[in-house]
Amino acid sequence: MLFKVYMMESHKPEGVLFGNVNLAGELPTYQVVCHIVNGVISALGPELRETGRTRSLVLDLVSQFASEVDDGVIVEAIHCMQHCLMFAPNLMDVPDLVKWFRAYLSSSKRTLKLASINALYQLVQKDPFTMSRIGADRLVEVLFGMLDDDSSVEGVRSIITSWLQQTVTTSPSGWIDLCQRIMARTTASQQATKAIMHSTFQDDESQSLSQGMKTSGWGHVTARWRMQLFTLQCLHSICTTVAQSGRREHLDIPHAWAQGVAIQGLLVQRVPDLIKMVFTASAAYVTEIRLEGLVLRDVVEVRGEPFCTKTS
Repeated sequence: MLFKVYMMESHKPEGVLFGNVNLAGELPTYQVVCHIVNGVISALGPELRETGRTRSLVLDLVSQFASEVDDGVIVEAIHCMQHCLMFAPNLMDVPDLVKWFRAYLSSSKRTLKLASINALYQLVQKDPFTMSRIGADRLVEVLFGMLDDDSSVEGVRSIITSWLQQTVTTSPSGWIDLCQRIMARTTASQQATKAIMHSTFQDDESQSLSQGMKTSGWGHVTARWRMQLFTLQCLHSICTTVAQSGRREHLDIPHAWAQGVAIQGLLVQRVPDLIKMVFTASAAYVTEIRLEGLVLRDVVEVRGEPFCTKTS
């Protein structure tokens, strides 16, 4: 019945009669049909994998809704995809879905952006290692960037935190490389803006400090501080999560040698890089970043004994 409703010409935008065009604008038929399809998926649950004809109709409908241009329809289609991933993951093409969800992360439509974030969070919770192979560092960097583009968007920190905590014991060095790139990029941007600001002050020494800050771009210097702060918090989480995991080889080189584990990629090998980032944070313009750098310094301690950690 839903398939027939979707195929009816009278519900298409170009098929609306002049007399009921205003009424049709108040009744988003496709969005409602997609919402009901989502209810059908939820009602079927795991049985969706067993019902051949129904499964085909449902998947075809969801695929069609995903290609629509209406934002409300696409949001409902994303919800349908999430339930399909829950009940019949073997029927879904996860790499294509990740690309599809990622495309809406930069959408100007908040509902689309939030729906995509929730969908990606579900995928990360379900299989973070598959997500690492599909999305790799690029997707994580996009998520980090969203912290500054729109700090009010919820869920981004949850995706990164969950992803990190589930995979960091396998590849702490990979996460440190990622954080290092983000810190270096934002620091370089701040230094360039600082140079421009300094030149502006010299051009007009009589200009007041407050006016100079407005016109020279001081606000841009600290514009990306949320990304830096969260990056430092991730570095803190890397250290504490690995230390609490029981993977002693990450903290003790002699133990790693005794176990025949290659030391490349172990956390203890990245202590110099962690210290450099701590000092970078200590010179930041934003107080919150400097304080987080102090917390990370308390975690990263190098002595004449194995790499040690303590909580602050």
